[in-house]
Amino acid sequence: VETLLAALIHATPLRKRLPGLARVVKPPWLRRQGKKVRTSPASTEVLAQFRGREEAVTANALFAALAASEPGKHFLSGLAIDVAAVVNSLDREGPQPAHGRRRSGWRASPERKRALEALAGYGRVLTTHQLRRRPLADVERFLQSLVVNLCRMKNRNTLIVGPPGTGKTALVYELARRIVAEDPSIPATVRDIDIFELSPAFLRAGASVVGQYEERLKEVLNLLTAHPQIVLFVDEIHSFLQSGMHHRTPFSDANETLKGPLARNEITVIGCTTLAEFRHYIAPDKALADRFSLVVLEPPDRVATLHMLQAQRPAMEAHYRPLRIPDAILRRVVELTDEFLPGRYQPRKSLQLLDEACALCSLRDPPPQELPEDAVVEALETKVGRGLLRSRRLTVDEVYRALTRKIVGQDDVLRRLAEAVVAGMGRWSGTSAPRGVFLFAGPTGVGKTETALCLAELLHPGKDALIRVDCNTLQGSGFDSSPAINRLLGVPPGYVGYTAGQGGILSRVRDIPECVILFDEFEKADPGVSDILLQIVDTGQVEDSDGNLLDFRRSFIIFTTNAGCSYETSSKLGFFPGDQAGELPSVELQSLMDELSARGVGPEFIGRIDHICLFRPLEPETIREVIGRQLERVRQDAAQKGLDLAWDPALTQHLADQWRPRFGVRALHQILRNRVRTQLGIAEAQGELEGVTRIFLVGPSRNGHASEPADRRYRQGDTLVIALA
Repeated sequence: VETLLAALIHATPLRKRLPGLARVVKPPWLRRQGKKVRTSPASTEVLAQFRGREEAVTANALFAALAASEPGKHFLSGLAIDVAAVVNSLDREGPQPAHGRRRSGWRASPERKRALEALAGYGRVLTTHQLRRRPLADVERFLQSLVVNLCRMKNRNTLIVGPPGTGKTALVYELARRIVAEDPSIPATVRDIDIFELSPAFLRAGASVVGQYEERLKEVLNLLTAHPQIVLFVDEIHSFLQSGMHHRTPFSDANETLKGPLARNEITVIGCTTLAEFRHYIAPDKALADRFSLVVLEPPDRVATLHMLQAQRPAMEAHYRPLRIPDAILRRVVELTDEFLPGRYQPRKSLQLLDEACALCSLRDPPPQELPEDAVVEALETKVGRGLLRSRRLTVDEVYRALTRKIVGQDDVLRRLAEAVVAGMGRWSGTSAPRGVFLFAGPTGVGKTETALCLAELLHPGKDALIRVDCNTLQGSGFDSSPAINRLLGVPPGYVGYTAGQGGILSRVRDIPECVILFDEFEKADPGVSDILLQIVDTGQVEDSDGNLLDFRRSFIIFTTNAGCSYETSSKLGFFPGDQAGELPSVELQSLMDELSARGVGPEFIGRIDHICLFRPLEPETIREVIGRQLERVRQDAAQKGLDLAWDPALTQHLADQWRPRFGVRALHQILRNRVRTQLGIAEAQGELEGVTRIFLVGPSRNGHASEPADRRYRQGDTLVIALA
C-alpha cells in the first residue's frame, strides 16, 4: 500500500495538486523499470473494488481508496498527514476526466464551484466524486429513456416509478457515474450537467417554524433556477409534491413552493417514487402529473436477477475473503427469494439475502471456503421470522397417528388426509397455490374443526398456527359486501375504522406463513366473499387493505360445511332410547354438491378443491370410546387434587344411551359436564370431599333397578359415591 501511494503521488498529476504531500512522501525505489511488485493482501483488497469497471480508474479514486485502508491510514498518519483533509481537497477539486480529455463548459467554469458549495448544506452533488457501479437489469433501456428526457428543450422533468428495491435510485446513480467518467454513451449536453441530490432531512433540521423551512427551500430553488445545468434529484419525491389534502403537516404548504418553478420550466427535476404513491399523491393533480415524463421500472426476471448477482459477486467475495460464492448458490438465492419473499422485489431481496448469508458464514468457526446452502436458508429464516424451511420431516404414519389420537371414528378419512398433507409438504405440489385445499363435509360434531386444530398443532407444536374464520360473521349489509370483505382484509384507508398496519383476519398469514386457515361453515359467508376465496385457492395470494401481499402458498386451506347432511332412521341402532332411536345423520357426495350449488357455490370453486373429505356419523363403538376418553380426563383432573377416581364399567353405556346423534360429540361433552363435573363441583363446594381419598361413579343399580330419580352423592368410608340417574 505504501509503495502504491508513493507511486500515485509522484507519477500522476497528484504531484502538482498535492505539492506538500509530494515533499513528505518519498518516491518509490525500484531496481529496474518494469520490475513486478508483489501486492499485499490489503492492497489486493483495495484493487478488487475496481474490478469489473468499464470506465478508467482515476488517480483520485485509487488514492482515496488506498488512503482509507488501514495500512494507508497508518502510513500517512505516521507522516503527520491529515488523511481526511487530503481526500476532501481532492473531492473539492473534482475528479480527473477519463481518457485524458479536458472538460469545458459548465463543469469547467469557476461559477460551478461557487454554486455547488452553496448547495452543499442541503444535500450532496453526485457528480463531484466517483460512484461505484451498481448492478442493474436492462440498465441501457431505462437509462436511455432518462437521458432522452434530459435532452429535451422543455419539460425535462422525469419520474422514475417502480416497486421498492427495483433500482430506481441506482439508475440515477448510474447516470451520475457515467457523467463523471465522461462515458461516450452519454450525449455531450448531458455530460455537462451536475446532479444534486436534495436531502429533506437537511432542509428540515433546525427549522423550528414553518417559515424557516420555506426560506431554505426557496434558497435552493433560486440557486437551481440561476444555474439550469444543475439537475435536482429527489428520492421519495411524493413527500415534496403532496399537498395538505393528503397529510396535513407544518411542511405541506412549503412543499407547494416546488410546483411553481416546475410549472414555469425553470428547473429540471428527477424524482423516484412507487407506483402506489404516484397514483395517490401525484396523479390526482393532473396539471402536476403532466409536468413529468415517466420511466417505469419493472422487477427483473430470474435470469436478469441472476446476472446482477453474478456482477456483484466479485465485490462480495473480496469483502468476505476467502469465501467463494458458486453459481448454484446464486440460482438458489433467486429461487428462495421468489418463493418465500413474494411481498418484496428483485433484485434487492436477492442481494440482501446473499449479503446476509455471507455475513453469517463469517461468524462460523472455522469460516467455510464456499458459501453453503444452509447459510442461505438460515439467513432467509431470519427474514421471514420463523424456522420454515428446516422443519422436521413428517411421514404419513406419523400424521395419521397424531390425528387419530384425538379424532375417533374417521380412520379412512384421516388416512387420506395424512397422505395429502405429507404430499403438500413436498416441493412437487408447485408454488402457485396453497399446499392443500380441503373441504370437510359431514354432520355437526364429528371432528371436522378438531381435525383442523390437530393439523395446525402438528405443523407447529406449541404455536398458534391456526387462523380461524367463522363465516357466520362474514355478512354484508343488503347489497353491500364490504363489511364482510373488510373483516377478512381490513378496512380500506380513508374509511371509518381504518388503522394503518392492522389489516384483517387473513393479515395474520404475514406472521404465520406456514399455518392452517380454517373457514368454518364457509357456505354461510356473504356471496361477495366468494371472489376473495376463489383468488386465495387459485393463486395463493391476495392483497390486504394496506396493499400488503398476503401469501397463502405455504399454508393449508380447510373449508368446513354441514351442507347436504340428512337424517335416516335405522332399526339397527337400537341403543338410542325413545323416539330418537336409530336417527343417524349422514352426508352423501351428490347431496353435498346439490346443496352447495343451491347456496351459490359454483363449480369453479369446487373444481379448485384438492380433496373433499366426507366425515362419517359416529358409530356406537365410537361413542363409547369418546366417553371413555372424557372420563379419563376427569380421572387426571382428580389425580391433581390427590383423589383416585374410578367408575362402574356399565356407566359408559349408561351415558351413551343419553346421547343424541344429531348433536355430535359436543353433546357428549355437555353430558359429562352437566352430570359428572357438576356433581364433583357441588361436592367440593359443600365440603363433601373432606377426608375422601376415592371417588366412584355409578349408573343404574346393578340389580337391574334404576337408582334414584335424581343424581345423588353418599359416603362409604373414605369413598364418595356419585350415583348418576
